[in-house]
Amino acid sequence: MTPPPGLQDLRRHFGFVEADWGFALVEFTDQPQAFDNFVARYERAPFALCITRERGQVFIELRHGNGPWHASEPLLTRLGLSMQRRPTMDDGAWSGWGIAPQAQALQCHGLQLLQILQNP
Repeated sequence: MTPPPGLQDLRRHFGFVEADWGFALVEFTDQPQAFDNFVARYERAPFALCITRERGQVFIELRHGNGPWHASEPLLTRLGLSMQRRPTMDDGAWSGWGIAPQAQALQCHGLQLLQILQNP
C-alpha cells in the first residue's frame, strides 16, 4: 500500500531523523484535503520531536523528557542563526517556513538544538 502523500513528503525531507538519528515515528496524522496538513511525532528517549505542516508551512518543536515543547526557530536564534538567514517572499511571508528549508535547518543544527534542551 502506498503511504499517504504527507507521509511521503515527511520521509523524503526528514528521513534522516529515523535513519541517522535513531528516532522512531510514533504518531502521524494527516489531512490531505486540508492544505496537505500533517503532524508527525518522533521519539528517542529522552527526546521528542514534532513536525507540523499547516497550510504549507512547516514548524518544528523539540522536547527533552517531560519538559515543555520548544519551537526550533528561537533555539536556532540562540545558536546565532536569525530568521534573516532566509529572505521574505513577495507576499511578506518568510521563505524559511517551507518543508525543504526547515528540513535543512534541522539536519544541520538539530543535534545542537537537542544539546541546548539537555543542558539549558
